[in-house]
Formats: sequence, C-alpha cells, structure tokens
Amino acid sequence: MESKEPEIPPVKSLGDHVRTAWRRMNVARPLSFYLLFAILAVVLLGAQIIHVREDPKRYALFLALNFAFFMVIIFLALLDCIGIIKAHFSERERLFRTTLGESEFVDQLRQRVPPKRDKS
Repeated sequence: MESKEPEIPPVKSLGDHVRTAWRRMNVARPLSFYLLFAILAVVLLGAQIIHVREDPKRYALFLALNFAFFMVIIFLALLDCIGIIKAHFSERERLFRTTLGESEFVDQLRQRVPPKRDKS
C-alpha cells in the first residue's frame, strides 16, 4: 500500500493575504464609499482656486470643474440611493413571499388564532 502524503497548501506571503482581504472587502462596498474619498480629493485639489483669483478665466475654469464634479457626484449618489431602495423593496417582497405569501403559513396562522375573537 502506498501512503498518501497530505497536501500542503502553498505558502502565502503577507502581500497575498492583504490582496485577498482587499478584494473581499471591495466586493461589499458600495460606490458611495469611494465617492467620499473622491470628494475629499477634489476639495483638497480645489483649494488651489485661492491662488488663481487674479485670473478670471482660470478662476471660472476651476469653479466650473468643481461644480461639474459635484454634479456628477450628486448624480452617482442618487443612482446609488435608487439601487439601495430597489434592493430594499425586492428584499421586502421576497420576505413577504416567504412568510405571509405562503398558503401553508397562513393556514397555520389561522389555526392558531382563537375562533371567537372580539371584532370590536
């Protein structure tokens, strides 16, 4: 008889563990999480507007870019909210179907309720 040697998994480095954990974390995060970091970056980069107040064209360009960015952020945040609302209502509907939507559950519930209840 041949003895089977146990399979030893390959050794993972710390970087492999970090990359695996990073991928696992990013799957669950919504887009709005990254939008918060983008807002912070634009605010910090937009602070340069203080230095271009003397040039009206550059000032208008910086201002227009900041407004355009924030309009995109608002649009994406609204899309994210709509996605969350859709997920909420679909989960609510699924939950209803698994409880009160099943005829067996409703029949069992009717049997447990006393037949002579006051309807006042």
